[in-house]
Amino acid sequence: MKYILDFDEVLFNTTALKEKMSALGIPESQRGLDVFERIAQADPTFDFRQLVFPGALAFVQEHGKDCLIVSSASSVTAENNTDLQQQLAFQTEKIMRAGMTDFIDPGNVHVVGAQKHEALEALRDMLIAQGESFVFVDDRERYIREARELEIPAVWMDRGQLGVLRGPEGVPTMLEFPRVGSFAELRQLIASWKETE
Repeated sequence: MKYILDFDEVLFNTTALKEKMSALGIPESQRGLDVFERIAQADPTFDFRQLVFPGALAFVQEHGKDCLIVSSASSVTAENNTDLQQQLAFQTEKIMRAGMTDFIDPGNVHVVGAQKHEALEALRDMLIAQGESFVFVDDRERYIREARELEIPAVWMDRGQLGVLRGPEGVPTMLEFPRVGSFAELRQLIASWKETE
């Protein structure tokens, strides 16, 4: 099986990175390649690998050759979305500094702007042509729904253990998708799928 994984809040604790930046006096609005050096200067002991979720690290160490990353470089902070090339460079550097390319072939790391649809579609077609089974794991509703539209099996990584998301009118959403809160739970889910094959 191949695993198509999002990076932020699936493999990497982005919330903790934002907290670290804030503690060092580096606003998220100043996100760019220089942020990495600013963090290193302010805290020479800091290692981005510390922010990889422990279960995620073990999963990637074990399954790295079967993992692909599809990560959006867009930010929830609107002012960070003005320079696409800077965003792409920042996200790529963050993935590298987190050590993901130690286990996942850099050619299997796909950093995109705000849209994952084209990358997911291309990977789906490639994996189907290779006769591979695959699953997509993301923490954002819009990308899980995009995967479903492409008929890609998708799992919602619910790190906050919310169980549901609420739409604009308070209506629960995401109830129709398999949900996990960790890579241990993902392993269990995949094992249950294999038992029913």
